Amino acid sequence: MPTKFKAYHALIAVCLALAGSCAHGANAPQEIEVPAWFKVSFLDVRDDLKEAAAARKRVMLYFGQNGCPYCRQLMEVNFKNAEIVQKTRRNFDVIEINIVGSRDVTWTDGSVHTEKAFARHLKIGYTPTLLVLDERGNTVVRISGYLPPAAMSAALDYVIDGAFRREPDLRRYLKSRAVLPPERGSRIDSGEPAAAP
Repeated sequence: MPTKFKAYHALIAVCLALAGSCAHGANAPQEIEVPAWFKVSFLDVRDDLKEAAAARKRVMLYFGQNGCPYCRQLMEVNFKNAEIVQKTRRNFDVIEINIVGSRDVTWTDGSVHTEKAFARHLKIGYTPTLLVLDERGNTVVRISGYLPPAAMSAALDYVIDGAFRREPDLRRYLKSRAVLPPERGSRIDSGEPAAAP
């Protein structure tokens, strides 16, 4: 009888341990999958810039994190919109950076940071954030927060058509196209250089 009793308690302990780990997993942030067409990168931005320039594209860094509802919306709404996908794939190499990640990223000056430290280095304060870089690694456009599809499409045109050279204010450009989103939930900047080391 004592052997059955010990086996019964051991079984209960295993069940409780499994239930606890399942409950812990349920509280973990939900993973957000990026599209398969995002660039697979070794996270050396210098190489990514060269490869993008050779393909007549620009690098777009996507800063996100699991559990971010607006990151999910960007992936499930904007990056499933045929017009946005076509423009993005044709004109940009999109590279995912997890703002709490631990992969090493090499910046344009050769400095190496974890993804988390890299996000801090570039002063990424929101997710999602999109940085579009020029050939030297300077930021052409920074979009912090979620933009609805019409505004996102216009922001892509702003870069693709070179409008950022004539109109340095993306917000004013979006307003002229009648697609400016409400201030709440997104911050749009343009023409600022990426943070120096």
